[in-house]
Amino acid sequence: MELRHLRYFLAVAREQHFRRASEMLHVSQPAVSEQIKQLEEELGTLLFDRSGRGVKLTPAGQLFKRYARQTLNRLEEARVAIDELEGLKRGTLTVGVVQTVNAYLIPSVIARFTSDFPDIKVYVEELTMDEIEEKLMEGELQLALGFHPTEFHRIVSLPLFEEELVLITPIGHPLATFDSIDLDKITGHPLILLSEGFCTRRAIDQAFRQANCSPRVAVEMNSITGILSAIQAAGTATILPSFALRESGFELRGIRLKNPSISRTVAVLRGKSQYRCSASLAFEETINTEWKRLQSEVEVGDHLLTPG
Repeated sequence: MELRHLRYFLAVAREQHFRRASEMLHVSQPAVSEQIKQLEEELGTLLFDRSGRGVKLTPAGQLFKRYARQTLNRLEEARVAIDELEGLKRGTLTVGVVQTVNAYLIPSVIARFTSDFPDIKVYVEELTMDEIEEKLMEGELQLALGFHPTEFHRIVSLPLFEEELVLITPIGHPLATFDSIDLDKITGHPLILLSEGFCTRRAIDQAFRQANCSPRVAVEMNSITGILSAIQAAGTATILPSFALRESGFELRGIRLKNPSISRTVAVLRGKSQYRCSASLAFEETINTEWKRLQSEVEVGDHLLTPG
């Protein structure tokens, strides 16, 4: 068994299609098929069910996928450890981040990190919290920014800060003159919210249930930038983290919510057994530095949360 077999197997498992896997690997489809055939012959079992239009992992394939991924992860950790002998002069870092945090924190983190460590290549994946947890446990991410707590004992969660969700409106909205508002007082106003697959939306829905009322959802979108543009154009409102106001580029107001308020804890996440390379440690430090700077700017510019 060769490393090529493992890489080809994982590519087909991810794409669930031999042609797409071959395109991703930049090799011919027959070459991929032949390598998978050799692997199955060596293991003495079928790893893929080829009966449909695509391919699916068999139970044996599901089991083998975990060990194949662990093997390649260990090799990558060894390569990273060797790279560190160069003192952060080369290497790669793969980071996952939920969309809300990506919108206001990651740009400045990346700017500082790439300035300090120009030879470290950073891959940032914007993912849902469920995807982050899965990829951390699979070893596909070295670090992530998500929410605390996590229910998985194989993930270490390091709380970073509290993220407050606020009602955001254009300046001409009927609620824009409020400093704060009870959640049940906005039920008659149409909202543009993130779709139900996002943790942010689930936190919003839970708060409305706690207040014994329901939001009037006019539109669902999967982009914070899109939502902020839409409420500005349509004159409607949304509920998003207060820090989103900094990056909106629009003249918007943030109104604090109460009874109940909505907040959650942003955290740095990593696999419990994963090797912590110097690049990931430096990236964590950069996150903390940029968060403190962002927090001080928000404290100075807190007028964003009150009518002006």
